[in-house]
Amino acid sequence: MNRLQLSGGRAPSNSSPASQGACPDTAGPAIHSNPRRASMLRPHPCLPGMGTLRHVLVVSLASLSLLLASCSYESFVDLGSLKSRLDLARFPGRRQFPDDDAVILSNTHDVHALIDRDGDVETDESITKVIKLLRNVDQHASVQIDLYSGQSIYGLRARTIEPDGKSIILSKRDFHTITGAGSDYIFYSDEKKIRFTFPAVRRNCIIEYHYGINETHPFVQDVWQIQSRYPELLNTYRLTLPVLLLLSPANGGYGWNWRYKIYNSSIGKPKYRQDLGSNTPPSEQTITLTWTKRDIPAFKPESMMPPIMDYIKYVKFAPSSWKTWDDISKWYYGYLFKPQLDITPDIVRKAKELTKNCRTEPEKIEKLFDFVQGMRYVAVELGEGGYQPSKPETVMRRMYGDCKDESILLVSLLRSIGITAKPVLVLTSDQGVVDPAFPSWMFNHMIVKATTSSGKAYWLDATADHCALGEIPYMDQGTNALVLNYDNTSRIETIPSSSFTRNAQNIVVQVRVNTDGSATFSVEIRFTGQDNLAARSYLTGESHDDIVDYCKSLVARNYINAQVENYSFTNMADPDANLVLKFRLKASNTLQDQDGFNILNVDPFSITGDWSWLSDNSRKYAMDFQYPRLVTKTIDVALPVGYKISKLPMKVALHADGLYFTKYYSEIDSSHFSIGESFAIASRFISHRYYNSVRRFAENMLDASEVPIALSKDHYR
Repeated sequence: MNRLQLSGGRAPSNSSPASQGACPDTAGPAIHSNPRRASMLRPHPCLPGMGTLRHVLVVSLASLSLLLASCSYESFVDLGSLKSRLDLARFPGRRQFPDDDAVILSNTHDVHALIDRDGDVETDESITKVIKLLRNVDQHASVQIDLYSGQSIYGLRARTIEPDGKSIILSKRDFHTITGAGSDYIFYSDEKKIRFTFPAVRRNCIIEYHYGINETHPFVQDVWQIQSRYPELLNTYRLTLPVLLLLSPANGGYGWNWRYKIYNSSIGKPKYRQDLGSNTPPSEQTITLTWTKRDIPAFKPESMMPPIMDYIKYVKFAPSSWKTWDDISKWYYGYLFKPQLDITPDIVRKAKELTKNCRTEPEKIEKLFDFVQGMRYVAVELGEGGYQPSKPETVMRRMYGDCKDESILLVSLLRSIGITAKPVLVLTSDQGVVDPAFPSWMFNHMIVKATTSSGKAYWLDATADHCALGEIPYMDQGTNALVLNYDNTSRIETIPSSSFTRNAQNIVVQVRVNTDGSATFSVEIRFTGQDNLAARSYLTGESHDDIVDYCKSLVARNYINAQVENYSFTNMADPDANLVLKFRLKASNTLQDQDGFNILNVDPFSITGDWSWLSDNSRKYAMDFQYPRLVTKTIDVALPVGYKISKLPMKVALHADGLYFTKYYSEIDSSHFSIGESFAIASRFISHRYYNSVRRFAENMLDASEVPIALSKDHYR
């Protein structure tokens, strides 16, 4: 079963949201977070898909080798029988699927639920995939299987079936296990990765692999992925349960209830079959529930789309005992978080020391928040370490931790001086949306909610290095978060979102044009809100050369050979203030003679962004702009002696369903004028229904942004 990809990684603030459109691989690898370079936030892989809660089953390399050694004796799928089941004379190829690299012929998940000696439910899940490769075969001929705490693998086998029918079976030495490796900001974990690649792959060959997963405490974050990036002819999920498991306690059973919810599909309820058997004792009788889905189209992601989990077809499962959100908080807060929350004398002393000069509660919150923000982000995930935070004093002593470590320390510091502070479980907005109607584990991140005695609430993400008090990173904004109360209860609350006027860049440029056609630009850029956070994350700690290159990059489209003469920052050390970047650069060829006309180009600072993703003629999914924002620009231009304004372009005002653009020109005198420009994204999401109007808006905006200014020479001087 593919796990929902919940690494908690954050897209870099300067990257295109197109990266959010990645589709789950058919092999189901969990892809962790993006590199931190230019990231607004540190990644949060610290609350991954749940494995074990109490039991940690670790498969040693030796035992794994024994399991793999037995695979050659197991049978593979009978392709003739599969054709009959699909009612096909032969398997389809590129003619039927001209736009796809592969087609999944069969994707089967066969799950058997068991009752262990403690009365808990465990599962053995058998997974079989048969895939025909159509093109780009090298990119699709390798598989990685991720194993989490509480999972063990068995019966792994794989083969390549060449177009002529010859079968090449992988041996045990073809399967490779990687242990202890982290990814990005996970320093070390007990996850295991099984990797293998198929031999002799070429077009129209078939690859097949099968393996079993034994899992303690299943259905916590398991997902049956109905749809993938490849078309699927047959996808089957089958669950076999002991009848005893479903019987009520009054009838000698366990009263277990299979909880699930279907998203973005209409597959209905699974088919029900009860296997009583005339001579089978009640303790061995089973019930089988089966979903079968045929001819599933490939999921084709689009650039700038919301998280794919908002659209792709899947079934989400949850434990039988989690009927309400309080059930989850009783487990997480009561069993994992609260026992670690030791408010020791050292914690109290540190909190008082940090806040000794503070007069108000917001000042105290800010001081403690700043202290925890200054810690280094490191995640060590061994056993329950992927879910349970370290003790606050331990975190404070070593001065590093992940999101749940930093959150528990911040909670303890705040509570030690009498301020209400609660841990908050979050699913970051790049990963999907928490469904309030289906209590289940849907989280990949933790923050803190602090409330003053007057009722003022502050949402605190301590892993956002440069986030001011009262600011919350956009990946947290607008999400349905689970606030964990002192008494083990909980409540779903929506984290507030900022408006486009809050997240802004204001660019002011003074331009002096010289008679040789060169110009000197004195630039000031003021960043606020999310743009302030992004700019600080990008520029803090950068070298002199890197900052010079950044300044050059702002005008590189127009002036490749621009030279930065100096730069400076204001408020770089104060995240509660707006960052201001000032620099001066000199560029040549701003004034050119073209066919007898003097053309001036003194507007190199594009504020509209990249719109290349609008090249498609139609769109299926909404457009996701990450967060609403506003960019304004004012350019004051002084012309050289001997030149005067011939004619300034007309004012332009455009709008399209949440997008706004204006540009105007003002003549101050014959040799002095100004340009004003503004661009606003008023809403993060725009429906795909408005795609054509957004395309027209972008085309007109780009045209208006690049209108040249004509000058004439003053022959009377």
